[in-house]
Amino acid sequence: MTRRFSRRTALQASAASAAAFGLAACGADQFDATIPRGHDAPNVLLIVTDSTRRDFVTTYNPRSIAKTPSIDAIAKSALKFETAVIEAMPTGLVRRALLTGERGFPLRDWVPSPPLPVQPGWTPILDYQPMFTEVLDQAGIATAYVTDNPFLVGPRYETFRRTLDIARPDFSQGAYRDYNTPFNRLAPRSAIDQYLLPALSDTVEVKRLREYVGWNSIYRTSEKNYSAARVVTGGMDALDDLKNRQPFFLGVDIFDPHEPFDAPPAYVKITDAVPKGIQKTRGILPIEPFLTPASTVKSLDIDPDTLTLIRELYAAELMFSDHWIGKLMNKLHDLGLADNTVVYYMSDHGISLGEHGVIGKSTPRPYWEIRDVPYMIHHPEGKLAGTTSGYYASSHDVARTILSFMGVPAPGIMNGEDLTVMFDGKQPTARPYFTAGYQDTWIAGNDDWVLIGPKAGEYWELYDRRADPLENRNVADRNPEIVARLIAILNQEAGGTLPQFEDNGVIGG
Repeated sequence: MTRRFSRRTALQASAASAAAFGLAACGADQFDATIPRGHDAPNVLLIVTDSTRRDFVTTYNPRSIAKTPSIDAIAKSALKFETAVIEAMPTGLVRRALLTGERGFPLRDWVPSPPLPVQPGWTPILDYQPMFTEVLDQAGIATAYVTDNPFLVGPRYETFRRTLDIARPDFSQGAYRDYNTPFNRLAPRSAIDQYLLPALSDTVEVKRLREYVGWNSIYRTSEKNYSAARVVTGGMDALDDLKNRQPFFLGVDIFDPHEPFDAPPAYVKITDAVPKGIQKTRGILPIEPFLTPASTVKSLDIDPDTLTLIRELYAAELMFSDHWIGKLMNKLHDLGLADNTVVYYMSDHGISLGEHGVIGKSTPRPYWEIRDVPYMIHHPEGKLAGTTSGYYASSHDVARTILSFMGVPAPGIMNGEDLTVMFDGKQPTARPYFTAGYQDTWIAGNDDWVLIGPKAGEYWELYDRRADPLENRNVADRNPEIVARLIAILNQEAGGTLPQFEDNGVIGG
């Protein structure tokens, strides 16, 4: 879908709109809202994957059961952030901060916004929030975004898509089509029984699986029809369209490795640790069941063999996504664009795969496997290639950093950090602690400690990150002064108090 309306045309028609977006008018025409850009601005390619755990990416964990050579290759030529923590999760909250450059924590502006999930922070971009894509548009820079993320392609993000020169939404995530364009050719119930854990037989996952299998049975004929491949192919096509329109911005936002863990068979290499019977029913077949919010290994009656299988299927999904990211990078090189393109890669959050007895993302507590994400920036001149940083980079830093790379002034409302200063030997504003929100749970920490909670009035948990990196031993009772200090930091970052939530929005704080 190509652009029919943009912020540029809107601002030419309204000086008031220009003021609202913080963009200074230029020239004799008071309605001309164009803004400057760098004379030698590079292109920017932003790659986002969903639900990608840092410890499954080989450059962060050489012992990972997943092998990620394409992401590893980016890391070798990039500044790699070892301790990136997303400031507000999950999926929708990350995209909102990424596009607006404005921090979501502490989710104080949340109001239920169907069809988005009715969970704290799931708020669409508001009218007063500029997106970096429209700021780039005002600077005359071509913009494109390709994604199968069911929330970004849905009705709540129409305004975002209108800021783009090229918008290519892909509707192949069949199980989440209710958030955008419902898929009505569902597979029969009998077609999904072999993929469904018995504990999920009377849950919302039944309809999701019927939608998913129904879509696949019609449209999936080869590896190229799997969602990640479709998105990356769209990204490669966009590069062809953009190569003569430099400088440009291109976002390739892949919803995988998201549940269901459903990689093409060639990537599914089940080890001998999984019994053949389990492989036959859930490993070789193309889909693994969705995992409902707050699902636990115990409540779903998942035995150790099935848990091992789930982890291997997740690894296969990540390796599949990585393979296609490699194709995208090859295309960038083949078009002669690599020497003038910033490559920015990150994930939005991780996922629990049995750790702390939990399966999925809606965990009682967002432990390390949820909040620790891969994050790296490749500079086209090779600056800081192969180096690492312990800075707590996050999602709301993306917009200001991209604008800075392209020499475009960022609106003052964007409160993320400009990470480009690191390539000039400087440091962004210090972040001695990270703070974050995940639904109605709060997180604060540093390299030594992490505090998590409370949820629904429950207690706080404190973990010694050096002595207990897997966060298995809650030591809050033994360290009340550290708990108090981290709660104070949370309140300070939240503007004085943390909000409280109920189903219809924020009720306190």
